[in-house]
Parts: sequence; structure tokens; C-alpha cells
Amino acid sequence: MYDVVIEHPAIEDRNYSAADSSQLRGIIRSLALVQGKPPTEGLALHMDVELLRHACDKTGEGVLKVHDITVTLREAEGCEGHQGEDSVLLGGPEFCDGSCRPRSRFDKQKAFELMNAIDDAELDASGGCGPCGLEAGQMCAGCGKCNCHTHETCVRPASEQS
Repeated sequence: MYDVVIEHPAIEDRNYSAADSSQLRGIIRSLALVQGKPPTEGLALHMDVELLRHACDKTGEGVLKVHDITVTLREAEGCEGHQGEDSVLLGGPEFCDGSCRPRSRFDKQKAFELMNAIDDAELDASGGCGPCGLEAGQMCAGCGKCNCHTHETCVRPASEQS
């Protein structure tokens, strides 16, 4: 089991998990698509994932760049209640004691949320408004604000009134 950290300059890091190479390939492929760029396919994708896993297994952390996103792979830490059969003999719990946390999988819904977060952050950085999807040049001509605000008192400039 691996912990997968997805980093993009415009958003906060997101953490997911992957059980094997197949799930990692799905994540890597989705990350390219989320950015609107062609994904690595076939043998090249397989090799990227295996090199990432090998680096993680050897040094404890592997890093792969997928266009603007950086993927950091780490070996997942186990739950204190699942440390093996010696856990009970050493005074630990027999079953999960609740100290573990559920691991989040990267699925289609998470990919969609990531795509929207990146798009909104890029709009915000360019002077637009991510939540309402307006670019900087599309703000209200009267007050300069986006659609998140009420425009009851706005007056259109004389050149735009008909």
C-alpha cells in the first residue's frame, strides 16, 4: 500500500492511497487528463510507475512529475491495531483500535474535483473568479465585481446602455 501526495502550485496538496501498480497507473493517467494534456500510454506509463515504485521502495519516497503536478509516493504506514500477530502479545489491541484513518482512493469524482480546483485557482490567480467561472475581463462593467455579488445598485456605463 502506498500513500500518494498530489502537489500543484495553485492548490493545497491532496493525499490518496494506491494498493498496487495498476491503481498508480490510473492515477498518473488521470492527472494528465485533468490538466487537459495527453497522458503517457502503454510501456512508457508502465515504466514511469515502476521507476516511481522502485524509488519509493529503495529510498522511502519516489517523485514523478506529470506536467504541472508533482506526485510523491511513500510507503503507507500501517494502523497501530494491525501491526501483526505480536501486537496482542505486546499489549496492543487485537483489532483496529480506531487510531488508523480511512485511506482515500483517487477515483473519477476525485479527478473531477481536482480539475475544478486547479481551474478555479488559475482563474483566481489571473484576476477572475473561480467559483463563478468568470475571467478578469468578464466582471461587471458597473462595479468590477463577479457574479458572487449582488448587482442591485450597479449602473451600466452610458456607452453600454441601449
